[in-house]
Amino acid sequence: MRAFRKVQSMAGLPAAFALAGLLAAGAGAQENDDFHLGEIEYEISCLSCHGIDGRGDGPDAAHLDKKPADLTSIARANGGVFPTERLALVIDGRDLVAAHGAREMPVWGERYRVPVPGVEGEFDFEADARAKIDALVRYIEGLQE
Repeated sequence: MRAFRKVQSMAGLPAAFALAGLLAAGAGAQENDDFHLGEIEYEISCLSCHGIDGRGDGPDAAHLDKKPADLTSIARANGGVFPTERLALVIDGRDLVAAHGAREMPVWGERYRVPVPGVEGEFDFEADARAKIDALVRYIEGLQE
């Protein structure tokens, strides 16, 4: 079952960014599997291009040279199997080989590793980035038709 909050306008994005910052600052192992983390990451990082329902029809899609992927058909395109690890690598983007061609989508792995202002002491940015990517992959898996 997929819970989806329909975004009525982009006016709520500042609050979403603030919430994401709080989540980044306090994300612990018990929160990493929270469905809402994936939903928030989708709304912040993906919705503008991939759209509310993940079909590649977001408000910024018309301004791109290449239409964003329809995220609802990933499993269907892979013989009915959702490619969890491969999708995580695509979202992360740091390990992709440049010889495979230009990358249309931003490298989110780098964005997720940006230090959060006000966070002091020991903080594992790599583990936090992985937790956000994993939550986002699980959320996208829930969009499959």
